[in-house]
Amino acid sequence: MKHKITKSSLFILDIALVVFAFLFAAKIRSGTKGIILTYYRSFVPFLLIWIGSGVWGEKFSVKTISSGVDFVRRIFKCNLVAITAIFGLMFILGRFHYSRYIVFGTILTTFSLELFLFIGVYYAMRFNKENQAFAATRLLTRSSALEELQGSKFFLDAGNAIPVICSEAYALPFAPEVDSDSVLIPLWKKYLDEKPQLFDFLNDFLDLSRFNKQGALVLNTETYFNIQNEAAESRQIFINLHKINDYRRLNYYLIRVNELLQDGGVFVCNGQTILESKSSFYQRFTPYLGSILYGLDFLFRRVMPKLPILQGWYFALTRGKNRALSETEMLGRFYFCGFELIHKREIEGMMHFILKKARPASTDPNPTYGPLIRLKRKGKDGKIIYIKKFRTMHPYSEYLQDYVFQTNALQEGGKFADDFRITSWGAVLRKLWIDELPQFINFFKGELALVGVRALSEHYFKLYPQDMQELRLKVKPGLVPPFYADMPKSFEEIVESERRYLMLKMDKPLTTDWVYFWRSVWNILVKRARSN
Repeated sequence: MKHKITKSSLFILDIALVVFAFLFAAKIRSGTKGIILTYYRSFVPFLLIWIGSGVWGEKFSVKTISSGVDFVRRIFKCNLVAITAIFGLMFILGRFHYSRYIVFGTILTTFSLELFLFIGVYYAMRFNKENQAFAATRLLTRSSALEELQGSKFFLDAGNAIPVICSEAYALPFAPEVDSDSVLIPLWKKYLDEKPQLFDFLNDFLDLSRFNKQGALVLNTETYFNIQNEAAESRQIFINLHKINDYRRLNYYLIRVNELLQDGGVFVCNGQTILESKSSFYQRFTPYLGSILYGLDFLFRRVMPKLPILQGWYFALTRGKNRALSETEMLGRFYFCGFELIHKREIEGMMHFILKKARPASTDPNPTYGPLIRLKRKGKDGKIIYIKKFRTMHPYSEYLQDYVFQTNALQEGGKFADDFRITSWGAVLRKLWIDELPQFINFFKGELALVGVRALSEHYFKLYPQDMQELRLKVKPGLVPPFYADMPKSFEEIVESERRYLMLKMDKPLTTDWVYFWRSVWNILVKRARSN
């Protein structure tokens, strides 16, 4: 959704709504065609009165609206004026021979659609304006961090636990060995006396004796203003006991936390993950009823915020609180905002994180959130092309690349043996090859051939020998790579497989592609070959 909604956009939308409402009212009456032929001349002044009242009452001027309630009042004012004029012409002056059913049906339908769509548009526009850099949900994600990643396929249990990264206590790199005025005792007696598990967790993985209590901040709030005026790099450790699901502007909050911490400083927070929310529903209700209620909750808190119009209603109803976040998205947002994970632990149905400030926050304005992604790849003659795919990973997954390298073993071919960033539905899309379908856009644009070597990112392209780099640039990348015909297991075998294919293609291009295509199809369909 665009951030700016013009008067003309709402004007045209309202005309469409009135026309639709009239046709809808006529449709559910018998003799629809006769009704339309009879009343279409009377419909024109009806439409002019309705739209004219909107122009008079500034119903389409979103910039002059101060709140959602103000918008509702304006819609009611404009529409009541229109209804009064229409009824006056009908019943007092007897100017038009309307069917009362058609009149009331058109009015009620238009009124209802306006309230739903206009208010949804207003709140979605306001939300995007408030969170312009990080929150907009676009059809196609243009994340620079994502474009550089080399795509590959993984098939795994989406419930796999996300690994932790540290097993030893973290100590501030700039603090003295022992601080007599440390935060250890105050944290134990004053702040976490009723949270012994949380204190034990912090004490296990933080050397609390090296954190000065004057450099500590402990809060239990989701409000951004409570940290807004903190001086930059003034804190060694910040603990917020309130779950991050309620933070109204989550990225802005995390970036502000990054700014107030010293380099290497620690941020402790917690949040309820989607899996923990699901477990909570199953425990509070029977598994059968819990699954139904959780499904409805998932649609409301996870799906609705990502859809135009419905996104506006979601944030109008919830003010952004209690949003559904996967553990992967939480971690991705942390890394995006300049933090790295020290350790994590589930305590009383909430995932608690110990994070350290590792770098300034990312300035990438387009983290992955939309259904489509694009990947920056080298095409024929070195031309840069952007491969389209359906998103199959959790939002913000691209910022966890280094984390995955540190925590996941590699399998044959140099790829991750396991990748928790893939969603459960994403695994299904990959297994059925649905995620690859948008690449046909690249095929019809002439950027990809049907058969050809895999399109590579700049990083992976540089790993190839110089002669193979030159050979690769002579042909178009393909939808079906020779990988599926030969099924190599290591990087060296992949290079040699592509070398054989390219040498054959230079000699007999059509015959080579024909043979490799059907060999690949056989391996994929019969032998269940996968790029794993």
